[in-house]
Amino acid sequence: MAAGHADALVTGPVSKDAISRSGAPRARGFLGHTEYLALRLGAKEVIMAFWSEALTTSLVTTHLPLEAVPKAITKEGVAKATFWTAWLVDRLARSAKSGTNGRVSRVVAVAALNPHAGEHGLIGCEETTIGSGIMLARKRLARAKIDVVIEGPVAAESAFRLGANGVYNAIIAMYHDQATIPMKLLSFGEAVNVSLGLPIVRTSVDHGTAYDRAGKGTADPRGMLEAMRLAARLVRAGKQSPT
Repeated sequence: MAAGHADALVTGPVSKDAISRSGAPRARGFLGHTEYLALRLGAKEVIMAFWSEALTTSLVTTHLPLEAVPKAITKEGVAKATFWTAWLVDRLARSAKSGTNGRVSRVVAVAALNPHAGEHGLIGCEETTIGSGIMLARKRLARAKIDVVIEGPVAAESAFRLGANGVYNAIIAMYHDQATIPMKLLSFGEAVNVSLGLPIVRTSVDHGTAYDRAGKGTADPRGMLEAMRLAARLVRAGKQSPT
């Protein structure tokens, strides 16, 4: 991939525990495909995102205990996730058939952390940081000439409902389950994990190894097929970096 001999990389599920205990060179520090590829390819920014026909979402923070999430939300982190999610929306719009006006809509919502988007500080103040991140993202998108509308902070319950109804192309979530619960409700087994920010196209399934199905002939191939289709679609859409 690094040498440019392939257009995309599609990965299957792996056991992080099995790899870290395998004894292979550098395996003990293995945290997952995303982290490994970021290190191997020298990517400065990598965002975990999930795409499906029903909903697309990305994460500002990933595998953290809930008590650690508020402090982990920074304006830079929000801006980074928002920028790369908008980049994905733009690339997918380029590969889609345009509507009657010759243009596919590009609207992204950034979810709030607190209920009701904090009620102007009555239920938390993290939305101030999120708002600052949105402003940074808009400036970066303008410099990169990526024409995507960014709205927010939007109360998460409204953002995901509207996203599932097609009002938003994608939602930026503040923490892991805020993103994955609606994704698994709407598209489990068909959603695609996308690593945003890498210099290559990389997609994967949205599920684990399912060792309990091994040898039973009950494995479901839908996730891998969708990951392949999305990888091909992103390749057709053009270059993988906005710079």
